[in-house]
Amino acid sequence: MLSGLDADQREAVTVPGGPLAIIAAPGSGKTTVLTRRIAHRVATDPDVHAQHVLALTFTSQAATELQRRLRRVGLRDRVEAGTFHAIALRLLRQRAADNGLPRVALAGDRMRLLNEALKTTATLASLDPFVVASEIDWSRARRVPYAEYSVAAKRAGRRGNISSAQLSAAAAAYATVKRRRGVVDFDDLLEQCVHLLETDRLWAAGVRWRYRHLFVDEGQDLNPLQHAMLEAIRDDRPDLCIVGDPRQAIFGFNGADPAIMNGVERLYPGVTIVRLRRNYRCSPQVIVAARTVLEHADQTDDSVAVAADGGAVRVVDFASDDDENVGVAQLVREVVGVHQPWRSCAVLARTIVQLRAVGESLTLAGVPINLNGHADNGRALGGALREAYAQRGPDELGAWIERVTAEGSTDSVRARVAEAADRYLTLAPGMPFRAWVEVHSPFDDLDEPDPGDAVDLLTFHGAKGREWQRVVVIGAEHGLVPHTSAVTPAQRDEEARLLYVACTRAREELIVTWAARRNERTSKPSALIAAIADAHVDDAIIPPPNPRPPRPTIDPVYAALIDWRRVAARVAQVDPATICSDESLRAVAQARPSTIEALTALTDLGPLAAARIGPKMLAALNRAL
Repeated sequence: MLSGLDADQREAVTVPGGPLAIIAAPGSGKTTVLTRRIAHRVATDPDVHAQHVLALTFTSQAATELQRRLRRVGLRDRVEAGTFHAIALRLLRQRAADNGLPRVALAGDRMRLLNEALKTTATLASLDPFVVASEIDWSRARRVPYAEYSVAAKRAGRRGNISSAQLSAAAAAYATVKRRRGVVDFDDLLEQCVHLLETDRLWAAGVRWRYRHLFVDEGQDLNPLQHAMLEAIRDDRPDLCIVGDPRQAIFGFNGADPAIMNGVERLYPGVTIVRLRRNYRCSPQVIVAARTVLEHADQTDDSVAVAADGGAVRVVDFASDDDENVGVAQLVREVVGVHQPWRSCAVLARTIVQLRAVGESLTLAGVPINLNGHADNGRALGGALREAYAQRGPDELGAWIERVTAEGSTDSVRARVAEAADRYLTLAPGMPFRAWVEVHSPFDDLDEPDPGDAVDLLTFHGAKGREWQRVVVIGAEHGLVPHTSAVTPAQRDEEARLLYVACTRAREELIVTWAARRNERTSKPSALIAAIADAHVDDAIIPPPNPRPPRPTIDPVYAALIDWRRVAARVAQVDPATICSDESLRAVAQARPSTIEALTALTDLGPLAAARIGPKMLAALNRAL
């Protein structure tokens, strides 16, 4: 649990229980530290048990990754991990089931319900439902009473063009429709959870007994409503660990309040603060460029580069946005080259409109793209669940699990349902499998696709938490970076942090582009990139040969191992590189070992991982020979 950690990481993992804030720079091993702290406390503190740990995340994918890493470090018992909304839903559904109350049902089409609500009153019918939804969400996230909305929104620089009276009436009509339909929305989950924790003493005691050791990921993104739920569960107990980075606080438009993370010393007297400054992801050149962005906005970055030198950061200007789209396609082909996969590169922009335009140019240039893609696994999940629900009793369900496992199916969704059913039988919770699934929502993360080998196109916000070897940041112009919607000092500061996040997604190579004319209007480069441009100017683009030269021939044994790893990763719902590196697979393909011991010596697998996946890798190798 402590191997490979630097001094700061080790301190963050081992400091005794109590209020702890870990300020983690980009690429500093935040998830590793959080995972190992949980595992280390369970392993070394006799008062800490896995079943009493609650880890709150901001995406279901982050919760799944946390669980996977905990298994890899040897934590046998499962901890509770999930988003604030998922945990609230599980708690409320469990409470309803325990008390014979109607099942908590989430609204399937929220905008349809809101449209219906606005049409009930003539004075509301002309309002834009998307604006109303956004302002209701912001008010609830910030815990701003609707009667005080106008003043609070003006202070925050919001442009909703809606009055407090209109928002109050719209919210009341929307609440009436939800009650009539018997459904709730996401913020209802948090508000109901907070209310019940404050008023239902018996239930609150049970929740607090269950969740004694609290961990929060991405603490800089907490909004006041989420923080209220956290505090209602904590109930002034000291065992709390918050991990985050104020430099990456970029969701203020959604109600996030960076003051929570910045104010941990005030909120939690006696809190221990550990700073992770070493950036293991980005080259020194990338870190310097990103730092200049924050410094221009009078913000600081004390992160230190650990990675080796990369290429010089380039700033490339174009005559127009059309020229930029064509030029970025050429740049991508140039930097990816022949021997690297397309997925090693990403194109990031401030708005989705920019991405659609550059995506067309990339496609015309023969570059495969993944534009903010999300696969819909709903149909596959529904089919697999119908199979499982059709089994009558534990014996039939157990037999079904064995059939799915024996088939070795590459259907990752079906395999996940079988895995969850097996966990259900192990726990023997005293409720039908269907009810257990509704209470625990074990499939919240089944929404990510396997995009294949493609260049990722994402907005700056969408790129948060991701990384690539090479990144092209486009449209770095005044009006886009910072965006024209940023009118207050706090909003402009957030825009600088947003560009900082975009830049620090690059491991080795960073290119920033801008256009002198966009949408037939004259543009100028963003002031935030001025320091980068002064140091690194590159006006010329040398297009690669067209068409792209063919890739070199790949060893068929190595290709078979790559295919095996891809299927295994899909079944396990993880990134292929986390199973085994390309270098290890090349070594196995060349040496062709016949024993687990020989395989372990050739690869980067640890003893536990080799024992678990080594036989499967050897079987794949034998099939390829």
